[in-house]
Amino acid sequence: MNVLIVPTTVRVAPDYPVELTATVDGEALRVAIEWPVIERWLGIHATNVDSVREALRQRQNLIERTVQARVYAHGLPLSGELTLTARDFPATR
Repeated sequence: MNVLIVPTTVRVAPDYPVELTATVDGEALRVAIEWPVIERWLGIHATNVDSVREALRQRQNLIERTVQARVYAHGLPLSGELTLTARDFPATR
């Protein structure tokens, strides 16, 4: 299974999920990462848009592997949307 995060502009608004676009074997998938995950990664810097974007870039491989694991476990969502929560990223900073 080939999972890639598509380079796009990421909208960052505190308390709202950060949405990314991914492809899974060529199928488009909207991936929402809940805000508590971002806060866990960045702490007090979570309100800085550039810091959030950099954190996403640095963790791109982790995000792709997490999407891959969820799709392996549950299949590709028919809605084309996937939400990742803190439970999907245990003990990551």
